[in-house]
Amino acid sequence: MGTEQGKPAVVERVNVALIADSAAALGKLQARTGMKKVDIVNRAVQLYEFLEAQMREGRELVVRDENGIDRIVKIF
Repeated sequence: MGTEQGKPAVVERVNVALIADSAAALGKLQARTGMKKVDIVNRAVQLYEFLEAQMREGRELVVRDENGIDRIVKIF
């Protein structure tokens, strides 16, 4: 069983019940990006894993604003 023209094969299916805030955020992301919900959720899980691993190593998340000012972001 192969993949459809470059699309990764489905490894695991998960049925997730989203709270209202998460459902709204997913809807906003879908409207802004035009991406499918499944693609947004897959990216979100990968991003969360990356951020959690970085913070576990003692690193901080820094966001630079339009004026070049760095701000430390606390997510979790």
